[in-house]
Amino acid sequence: MATPSNQIHMTEDKRSNNESMVDSVRILSDITRRDIEKSYNLDTIRGTEAFYSSRYGWTLRKTID
Repeated sequence: MATPSNQIHMTEDKRSNNESMVDSVRILSDITRRDIEKSYNLDTIRGTEAFYSSRYGWTLRKTID
């Protein structure tokens, strides 16, 4: 049976693993977004931006000024 100090250490490890997973996913989504924007050459298209939603995926939308 795990001692209370070991249980605290295990929950801290799980929390740090979860945070690092979230950070990794955030970095990968930023890289993917930049790659998509480059492939569509969005710098030359004014008034649009690439947008990701979990329901529809990547789409182009008008910028809201």
